[in-house]
Amino acid sequence: MNAITSQFSKKQLIVLLSGLLFLFVTVYTTNAQYRLSKPGGINSWTPNHLTGIAGDNPYTAVKTDFTITMRDGVIIDCLKWIPDAPAPVDGWPTVIMVHGYGDHKGTLSEFCRLQAEYGYYTMTFSVRGQGNSGGLSNLISRTEAMDLQEIVNFVRKDTLNGVGKDKILIMGGSQGGALPLMAASMPGGLPVKGIINSVAPPDFASSWIENGCVKMTLLWTIEYTNDTARYNGQVNRMSDWIYAENKQYWDSLAYWLPRDRDFTSILQNNTVPLLVEASWQDKFFNADGWLQNIHRINSPMSSYMGAVQGHGGEHSATEDIWHMDWFNNFFYQTIWGMQTNVFTIKKYQYASTKAPVVNNAWTFAHDSASALLKNISAPTRLYFNDNRKLKTTPNNNWLLPDVDLLSNDVRNNYTIQQAVNDEFKGTNFTTNFKIDDVVYETTALTANTEMTGTPTIKMDYISTAKPFVQFNFQIFEVFPNGTQRFVTRLNYQDRNNNYGLLPSRKDVTFRGSAHSHVFSAGSKIRIKVTNFDRTAEETAFFGTNPFVLPSMKKGTSILLLTNKFYVDLPFVSSTNNRPNAEGLFEKDNSIIGSNLPEKFELKQNFPNPFNPNTVISYSIAKSENVSIKIYDILGKEVQTLVNEVKNPGSYNVMFNAQNLSSGVYFYRLTAGNFTDIKKMTLVK
Repeated sequence: MNAITSQFSKKQLIVLLSGLLFLFVTVYTTNAQYRLSKPGGINSWTPNHLTGIAGDNPYTAVKTDFTITMRDGVIIDCLKWIPDAPAPVDGWPTVIMVHGYGDHKGTLSEFCRLQAEYGYYTMTFSVRGQGNSGGLSNLISRTEAMDLQEIVNFVRKDTLNGVGKDKILIMGGSQGGALPLMAASMPGGLPVKGIINSVAPPDFASSWIENGCVKMTLLWTIEYTNDTARYNGQVNRMSDWIYAENKQYWDSLAYWLPRDRDFTSILQNNTVPLLVEASWQDKFFNADGWLQNIHRINSPMSSYMGAVQGHGGEHSATEDIWHMDWFNNFFYQTIWGMQTNVFTIKKYQYASTKAPVVNNAWTFAHDSASALLKNISAPTRLYFNDNRKLKTTPNNNWLLPDVDLLSNDVRNNYTIQQAVNDEFKGTNFTTNFKIDDVVYETTALTANTEMTGTPTIKMDYISTAKPFVQFNFQIFEVFPNGTQRFVTRLNYQDRNNNYGLLPSRKDVTFRGSAHSHVFSAGSKIRIKVTNFDRTAEETAFFGTNPFVLPSMKKGTSILLLTNKFYVDLPFVSSTNNRPNAEGLFEKDNSIIGSNLPEKFELKQNFPNPFNPNTVISYSIAKSENVSIKIYDILGKEVQTLVNEVKNPGSYNVMFNAQNLSSGVYFYRLTAGNFTDIKKMTLVK
């Protein structure tokens, strides 16, 4: 405990620390013919470290169940715990706890009781459409935030029972963190002294479907059974929109889900002192929502990003100790009126994941910044190169680049609903959906390097999948012994890949999941591009389910390895005086190809027919001068694609026929004594 804690121990304060309670339950979807198993309690937030000050004499607390009728007649089920003793003249310090989605007032009742025993009026309730409260849930929206405004005003009037109407604090995580801050930012605000917001960024609804992808956690959240959550008509339809795999329904989801849920545009209206915490490893909401919007907060504020056991975040005992003091000081400052350092320390506290891995979890290193976290780094650009390399220099041939292929092989009209029913495992799933990936890797890092912020991908591609095509980028640290561990990800689903008869070339830029991680000197950075985003490190949370739902639209994507296909990693340049990008990685002295082909081979181009781009794949068994030439139907040479010495390996090259007429063409591979010719068709 700090000096303030010792000095005021007789004030009967308590220590609080946010966290999450994880249970396992079975959840049934809105359709009766199938069911979905998922970790339960993952929306929940509980102050799971609740400790009295040594030497204090707790009160006996008395519980009262009661109800409050809302403006539309909906009855909210509530409870309160009050010390069984005369209240101070200005009432007891008052704490309102708000539960996570799909829970109820009983989840937090015991924590309310424990806190009341140390001289607090405590209160909690079941949110509309959850527990025994009436009404229908609108999925963490302005509707529920207005309820909270009415509940706070009701509680403030309970002075006969000792409420401290001018010293109220509200705390919660997930739904319980979003609603208080949303309500405080809306007209009427919240007449409270402090808000603790955990794992609930102001763009949480958009985060569930960012970059055109649907997170598994959204599907879980909107498919509770009636004994857990009862939805209004719009929310009840959302899973149908997801399963439809139809652009019209996707557009409905993309329009309605953020509406009256995201609150970035009103965040600046909040005047209540605020404690914000977020988890880099949050499986629901991207911490980037706070990195991009935390500057909108005008009230006194302290923030933390890092090890928060919310929504799948990893645990850190050392960070827990820091949290206890941080939370404590926020209580002292806001509802006890004591002076602490909670608003004078650096505003942006954070912790980075790093090696070693202990008990299957990263270690965390605490740090802080006076500047916005999104501004403490600068992008280091790594280009996706041939031979599966990540380099600081690009392939510069834009018209005839090297390429890689990513397949989305879906069979027998297999649907996303069937995959969910199969829990993305078993014979039916593996027969009808083929997981594919392409892996790129840097050379070893020359120094410890901190990445803090949000990675960005720019990619150059062609895909035959229609109308949806998905790309998942997983970032790993690869240790010198060859083992890897997942760090963070970027997901993108093109929801408008309407190419007509033949595919067209596209490029796109998108942001990933924010993270802070220290890559160790000697480690490599590996990026896997895959059609299915599941990692071994997350099975305890997801089971066999993926982070985002995959696309079930069959097709093949051509990854064009040009100067328009790269990742920007937000490296903090001050870390260990790290060198510039060119000196950050060891020189590449590797021999190309670890699984060398045993024979020369020329494959059929893809796609075929094509317009105007197609990919020609070939294999070289030993070092030879390789030429690939294109001929028209009369045998006239029209273009040379390759004419150079190639080491043993498998290669792809793109042929651009933009300046040629429709018709039949031939391509010939010559490598030493090996020659092969194949036919292709250009259709314009």
